[in-house]
Amino acid sequence: KVYTVQKNGAGLKLLANGMIPGIVISGTFQLNNQWIILTSAGCFSFHFQNKKMESAAALFGEDIQSGNVLLDNKNNFWVYNHSGRVWYIRAENGATKEFRLIPAEKMGYIDFERYHVVHDSRNIIWISTYGNGLYAYDTTKDELNHFTAGMGGLSHIASDYLLNITEDRSGEVWVSSEFSGISRISVINEGSYRYFPEDKSLLDRSNTIRMVSRLDDGTIWMGTRKGGLYLYDENFQLKYVKKDFHSNIYAMRKDAEGKIWMGTRGDGLMIDNVWYKHQDGDASSLANDNIFCIYRDKKDRMWIGTFGGGLDLAIKTDKGYRFKHFLNGSYGQRQIRVICEDKNGMMWVGTSEGVYVFNPDSLIQNPGKYYLYNYVNGKLKSNEVRCILPGSKGRMWIGTAGAGFSMCEVKGDYRSLNFKCYSTHDGLSNDMVQSMAEDKKGNIWLATEYGVSKFVTESGTFENYFFSAYSQGNVYTENSSCVCRNGNILFGSNHGFVIIDPNLVKRNNASFPPVFTNLSVNGINMMPSDKDSPLTVSMPYSKEIRLSHSQNSFVVEFSSFNYSDAGQTKYSYRLVNYDKDWSAPSSLNFAAYKQLPYGKYELQVRACNSSGIWDEDIATLHIVVDPPFYLSAWAFLIYTILLITIAYFAFRIARNFNRLHNKIEIEKQLTEYKLVFFTNISHEFRTPLTLIQGALERVQRLDVNTKELVHPLQTMQKSTNRLLRLIDQLLEFRKMQNDKLALSLEETDVVALIYEIFLSFGDMAESKNMDFQFAPSVSRYKMFVDKGKLDKMVYNLLSNAFKYTPQGGKVTLHVMVDEESGLLRIKVSDTGVGIPKEKRNQLFNRFMQSNFSGDSVGIGLHLTHELVQVHKGSIWYEENEGGGSVFVISLPLKTDSYEEKDFLIPNNALMREQHTAVLPDDGEQAVAEAVASTTLPLNQQKILVIEDDVDVRKYLKEELGAYFQVVTADNGVTGFEMASSEDPCLIVCDVLMPGMNGFEVTRKLKSEFDTSHIPVILLTALTLPENHLEGIESGADAYLSKPFSIKLLLARIIKLLEQREKLKAKFSEEPGIVRSAIYASERDKEFVDELHRVLEENLANARFSVDDFAAQMNVGRTVFYKKVKGVTGYSPNEYIRIMRMKKAAELLLGGKFTVAEVSYKVGIDDPFYFSKCFKSQFGVAPSVYQKGKA
Repeated sequence: KVYTVQKNGAGLKLLANGMIPGIVISGTFQLNNQWIILTSAGCFSFHFQNKKMESAAALFGEDIQSGNVLLDNKNNFWVYNHSGRVWYIRAENGATKEFRLIPAEKMGYIDFERYHVVHDSRNIIWISTYGNGLYAYDTTKDELNHFTAGMGGLSHIASDYLLNITEDRSGEVWVSSEFSGISRISVINEGSYRYFPEDKSLLDRSNTIRMVSRLDDGTIWMGTRKGGLYLYDENFQLKYVKKDFHSNIYAMRKDAEGKIWMGTRGDGLMIDNVWYKHQDGDASSLANDNIFCIYRDKKDRMWIGTFGGGLDLAIKTDKGYRFKHFLNGSYGQRQIRVICEDKNGMMWVGTSEGVYVFNPDSLIQNPGKYYLYNYVNGKLKSNEVRCILPGSKGRMWIGTAGAGFSMCEVKGDYRSLNFKCYSTHDGLSNDMVQSMAEDKKGNIWLATEYGVSKFVTESGTFENYFFSAYSQGNVYTENSSCVCRNGNILFGSNHGFVIIDPNLVKRNNASFPPVFTNLSVNGINMMPSDKDSPLTVSMPYSKEIRLSHSQNSFVVEFSSFNYSDAGQTKYSYRLVNYDKDWSAPSSLNFAAYKQLPYGKYELQVRACNSSGIWDEDIATLHIVVDPPFYLSAWAFLIYTILLITIAYFAFRIARNFNRLHNKIEIEKQLTEYKLVFFTNISHEFRTPLTLIQGALERVQRLDVNTKELVHPLQTMQKSTNRLLRLIDQLLEFRKMQNDKLALSLEETDVVALIYEIFLSFGDMAESKNMDFQFAPSVSRYKMFVDKGKLDKMVYNLLSNAFKYTPQGGKVTLHVMVDEESGLLRIKVSDTGVGIPKEKRNQLFNRFMQSNFSGDSVGIGLHLTHELVQVHKGSIWYEENEGGGSVFVISLPLKTDSYEEKDFLIPNNALMREQHTAVLPDDGEQAVAEAVASTTLPLNQQKILVIEDDVDVRKYLKEELGAYFQVVTADNGVTGFEMASSEDPCLIVCDVLMPGMNGFEVTRKLKSEFDTSHIPVILLTALTLPENHLEGIESGADAYLSKPFSIKLLLARIIKLLEQREKLKAKFSEEPGIVRSAIYASERDKEFVDELHRVLEENLANARFSVDDFAAQMNVGRTVFYKKVKGVTGYSPNEYIRIMRMKKAAELLLGGKFTVAEVSYKVGIDDPFYFSKCFKSQFGVAPSVYQKGKA
C-alpha cells in the first residue's frame, strides 16, 4: 500500500493498494517520476503522476526478489540480491547494465553479500566485493577488469574479501580488506601502454630491454638482456623471435645495401650473417668485441662504437670489411656508448671521457682533428655520456650519468660550444639519463634510472611521470628509445617496454598543500598530553608553538599526503627571521633546527609534486622560543641599574682620560704645526741659498788668488752644502710623516758614492784630531740604489759618530759587499760614549734623546731607520768592544727585492734633470767650452726671465746678460705678454709666483699659437717627483730645482739653443723637401704641415711672395714672420729660398733636367741668380753638384 501525508498533518491517505499480503520491502529508490520498490515478492514501480502501481521487471530484465539498493558517489543506483549479480542503473536516463561479480558457486560461502562502489575522476567505476576481489569498469570503453589477490606477486590487493573503497584527491583508489590492511591503487597507464617480449610474470632478464632500433620501414628491432632478439611491426605485433644468441644484442642498423649490421656485447659484429671479431696482431680487425652502437652517416659510411676499443670505420674490401680505428687513446676515450650526426654533418660521439665532435672527412684525414667537451674543461657536468639526441631545432641534447643532461645551441663555431645543464635541482626526476626522444611539439622526453621526465622547451620546465607500479618498470635502460611513425615514443625498461602517447599523457595538476604532522624536541616525540609539551592540540591543528630556552633544538615533520607521486614530492622550507633563503628542494619531509636563538619565528613549508608544480598554499607555523632568565625583562632591569652605576664611574674615568687625550692632541698639533712651519721655511731657504751659491760660484770664477780668501770660500761652500743637506732631511722627514717616501733607484758605483760622503767629513776629523778611516771590501761595485736616500743614511750615521765621539777618538766607515748572501753592509763604528742599555730599544723612535745631549731633537736615527725600511733594508745597533757604538745598515744587492715603480725610467726627462742637478768636475769645462764656442749670432739671441723675487731676477739678468740679450718680467701675466711682444728665443721662469704660477704660464705659452715654439726652463724650490712631472707635463723643456748652479742653467740654455741651431743647419743642408723637426707642440706640427703644403703647391711660382704665403696660411704678416722664424729658425724669405734650393738639389740628383730647367721648376726665372743662390747654400755650382753626386 502507498499512502500520502495530508498537508495539515491530520493523517494518511491511501493512494494505491496492489501489494501481496505478507511481503517484505527490501529497498526503494526514486527514478525520475517513478518510485522503485524492491520486495521479497519482486520489484514494483509506482508512478507519481497517475498514482498507479505496476511491475518493474522491465527495468532489470527480470523480476528480481529481495533486492538491496546501493547509491554511489554519482547518485547512480546499484541493486543486488545475494545472487552474485549487480544491476547498475543510471539516475539520469534509467539505463541499466547487469554485472556478474561473484560466481554462483562462491555465493554459498559468502554469508553477507556486500559491495561498495566509487565512480572516480577518470570515469572508471570501482566495485569492491566481499569474496571475489575488485572490479574496475571503464565506462568510456565499456570494459570490466577484475583484480584478485595472489596474482604472481603483482597483485593490486592483499585479499579478495574487501570491506570498503574510496578515491582521494589525487585520483588514488584506496581499498580496505578483511585482515589484510589497506591497498592503494594508482592508475598510471593513462596515455601509455606496456608490452612484454616474454611472460610478464618472469622476474629474470627476459623482459629487460637493452636495444631498440627502428628501421626505415617502421619495424622495430628489440634486444633483451637475456640474449633475445625480437622484431615488431608498426602495430607492435611480434613478427620474429630468436633467443639463441650467446651474448646480448646492443646495436642494430641497416646499411645502404640493405644489409643488417648487428653489434653484440662480447661476440663482435655480424654483417649480413658474417661475423667480425677482434684479432690480436691484425690492425685492420675490429678494435673490440663489445659493440655498443652502430651509425650510418649521411655519406652511407658505417661507424662502429666499441666499449673498450674506441671508434671504428668499416671499409669494404673484396674479402669483406676492414676497420680503421679512431679515438683509441685514453681509457675513457675508448669507451664509446653513442654516435650521432647533427644538421651540419658534424658527428658527435659520447664516451666515458666526454663528447667528441668532429667532421668525419677531417677525422679520416687527421685522426687527431676533433673537439672535446667534458667535465675537465668545464663544459659538461659529467664525463660519462649515456645518450645524445639531435633536436629538430638544431640543438644537441646530451644525457650524462649522475649529472642530468645538457643542451647545446649549435651556431657554426665548433671550437667553443656552450652547454646549458639541467639536473634534479631544476626538476628532473633522476640525474642518470639513459635515453632521450623528441615529440612532435619539440619537447624532450628523458628516460632515467627512475622515472620519465618531459622537458618543455618553451618554458624550460619539467613534468615527471612513473608509468609502472612495479619499481623495475620505472628503471629505464641505456640508449633504448625510438619515435614511432605515429609520434608515439618507445622506451625500454627493466620490465618490458612502454609506449607513450604524448598527446594523451596528462599532467598532474592536483593541489597538495603540506601539513605539519609531528614535532620532536631534543629528540623526544611530543604529544599534547605529554609533560612539558609545547602542544595544546595535535600537530596538524597547531598554529603556534611556544618553546622554552632549553627546547631550542627541534624537528618539525610535514607531509603533503600525496601518495600518487611514488615518493617524488619535494619540499622546501625556511624559518623566517633565521633563514635567508628557501632550502634546496628535497624529498626529506622534515625541518631540523639546533640551538635556535630565542625570538619569534615563522616556519614556512611548500611542496612540489612529481610534475614539478609547486603548490600555491604555503603551510605556516609560528614558533616562539622564550629567552632564559638572564635574558628576560627582569634580568634586563637589573642589568640597567648596574649599567647606570658602572656608567657613572666610567664617565668620571673617561672625563679624566679625555682631558689627558686633549693635552696629547694639542701636543701633536703643535708638533705638526712645527713640522709644517719648518717645511715651509725650508722651501723659503732655497731662494737665498740660490743667491749664496751663485755668488760663491761667481767669486770662484773670478780666479782670485788671494790665499786669505781660499779657506773662507771653501768654508762657505761647505756650510752651504751642509745647510742644503739639512733642508733635504727635513723635507724627507715631512714626506715620511705623510707616507710619501718613494724610491728612485738607479745603477751607481756605491763604493765611490759612499767615499764622496766620507771625504766631506775630512775637515771635521782633522779639526777634532780624530782617526777617521774608510774600509771598503772592494774598490768599486755597481748596484741599484737611491743615491739621495743613501746619502742621507750614511751622512746621518757619520754625523752622530762625530757628534758623540770626543777629540782623539776613532771613527771607521766600513763598506762590505757580500754577494753570497746578496747584501751590502755599511757599518759606522766609533769610540764615543755609546748608548745605555735601557735606551737601545728606543734608538729608532722619533724624538728619542740621549741623556748627554739635551739639545738633540732626535729625528736623525728615526729618519735613517725609515729610509732604510723604504730601501727594503734593515738597520741595527751593536756595542763596540772597545767602547762606543756600531751602527750597521744592510741593503739588498739584487733588483728582485724592489718593485718596478721603484726604478727610474732610463733616459726620461726627470732622470736627465737629476743627473745634471750636481755638475761634475768636467761640467765647468763643458760650460766654459760652450760659452767660448758661442758665436756672435748666439749672443744676439734673446732670453726672457720671469721671476717675482727681485734679487734672483737681478742675479739672473746679470749672469745671463754676459751671453745673451736678457729681458725680465716680475710676474706670470706680464711675462706671458712679453713673450708675445718680445719674441724671445728662450724663457726662464720661476714656478712659485703670485697670480699665474710657472706651470700655468708654461701651459698657456704652449697652447698659444704665437708662443708655442719657444723653449721654457722652469726654476722652483719644489723638489718632489710629482712637481717635476707636473712641470714636464705642462710643456717645460727643462726643470731645475733651487738652489741651482748658474753653470748648470747656462749649460741647459746653451744646449737647447745649440739643438735648435743643429736642427736648423741639418735641415738646410739636406736635399729634398723634408719636415723640420724643431716644433715642440701639436699646434706647431699642424702649422709646419700646412706651411709645407702651401710651399709645395707654389714652389714653381716665381711671383710667390711672403705676403702671398701669409695670406694662404690665414695669418697676419707680422705673426707669420715671427712664427716661421720661431719654428724654422729662418725668416719667411730665407725659408722659401732654402726650400727651393733643396728641391733643386733633389731634381739635379735625379739627372732628368738641366740646370736651367731645374731653375724654372723651383720658381727662379734667372738661371744665373739660381746658380749663385745654389752655390751659396751647398758650396758648389749646380752643374758641379749634379756631376759630383752622379
